[in-house]
Amino acid sequence: MEDGKKSETRFVGIDLGKKTYQMAVVGPDGKVTMSNGRTFYAGRQGLYKRLRPGDKVALEACSMAFTIAKEIEETVGCKVYVLNPYKLAIIFASMKKTDKEDSLKLAHILEDCREERLPVIPIPGDKEVRRRKILASYRRVRKDRSRELNLLHGLFVSQGITTIVKKDLSDAERRKDAIKVLTGIDLEEAGYLLKRLELSEERIGVLEKQMADESAGDKEIECLQSIPGVGPKVSFGFVAHVAVERFENASQLSNYLGLVPRVYMSGQTVKYGGITKRGNSYLRALLVQAAWALIRSKKGGKLKELYEYMTKERSKSKKVAIVAVARQLAEMMYAMLRDKVWYAKRSLKKPEESKNAEIAKLAESAISA
Repeated sequence: MEDGKKSETRFVGIDLGKKTYQMAVVGPDGKVTMSNGRTFYAGRQGLYKRLRPGDKVALEACSMAFTIAKEIEETVGCKVYVLNPYKLAIIFASMKKTDKEDSLKLAHILEDCREERLPVIPIPGDKEVRRRKILASYRRVRKDRSRELNLLHGLFVSQGITTIVKKDLSDAERRKDAIKVLTGIDLEEAGYLLKRLELSEERIGVLEKQMADESAGDKEIECLQSIPGVGPKVSFGFVAHVAVERFENASQLSNYLGLVPRVYMSGQTVKYGGITKRGNSYLRALLVQAAWALIRSKKGGKLKELYEYMTKERSKSKKVAIVAVARQLAEMMYAMLRDKVWYAKRSLKKPEESKNAEIAKLAESAISA
């Protein structure tokens, strides 16, 4: 009965574009059927009618993939896999790359690979999607504000006014007073930038309130904020992008965040490069900022001691040490959410201390023998 069910499975690959899709279906007998359509609502409904509950469907991750994956699961009820495009690069490296070829390759990946070997990206829930969108919007507006402040400061420099620094432009009232010294087209441009800055700062306030409302009463976010250096934005970003149940261990999380080093192995030679920088770059940046805040805190505990040990005793650069602290911080946050415990200050057990302890135990055992 089990073999009969397996033989009826169809493997479906869907290559998504902004307005169109291409679908390849590999049937139980190996026969390939190709079709295509539009990605607007009616077009997607036509796609779902071609699918069956027993199908296995693969989509390459893109902006529309999660929406379609959810709709397929709800409408058809078949299994959907959203695959990581970064880990499909080698598979898709061919001389012939078209939508038809890509959709067929996705179908064959499902047919040939065991499920646990697939580079699957978990489909986020509605709460995760909402929080990620808030955070992404916040990041964009903050970047816009920084760019507009730089442009405004550049107007002063272009007129030879070097007494005005960026710090003088951080407040709306101070900006209005500062631009009075400008003349001509630069004064007009400054007025335009003030309006844009006002809109950006208004939007930042709205998004910060949304983050605060989302965080209110959330036990996971409150738990993470018990760590020195971890504030509202870091904890909000971590919970938005990290679902603990999707990772088997903390090392998987570090790999997902791109905080692990590249490894080059050939024969007896092993070299370690910089971190992979995969995953969400903004969350990684937030973790590094939190690491800097933590090592300046009196309650930094073992992570602060790790930074001091690496920089003072191992002569590592501050940048290398802070990335190591950021990785350990991310893994600590993962463990706290997994075990549902709050932060407790602990001291670092240095390598030589653990080695001395092992030697002491060996000595004791030799004496007793």
